[in-house]
Amino acid sequence: MAVLTAKAAALKPEHLAAAGITRTDNLHVHGLEGCPQWSKIFTSPDEDMDLEAVRGEILGVALDAVRTHPRTAAFVLECTDLPPFAAAIRNMTGLPVFDFITMVNTVHASL
Repeated sequence: MAVLTAKAAALKPEHLAAAGITRTDNLHVHGLEGCPQWSKIFTSPDEDMDLEAVRGEILGVALDAVRTHPRTAAFVLECTDLPPFAAAIRNMTGLPVFDFITMVNTVHASL
């Protein structure tokens, strides 16, 4: 499982434990802190962003995640700014992608 998050160091083991995740041997956290266009969300929120560049950065991190950990079976998008890129990640990697939208849709469908 690959987790994409805005800042990998901010997602600590205690956060995972609070979510009931106790086994992390096949869980790999990948941060976007090295992506300059993406980082504008936090460093320069009033400046225009090149969304195609952001998309490229996010897809690059996702591809790197799969290359680094070839047994990756799915992605979880931890950051609430990432769902617009879920389809692109799914199309590029062929892997399932989960985020808060898929969670809400699953709950809604179960009611």
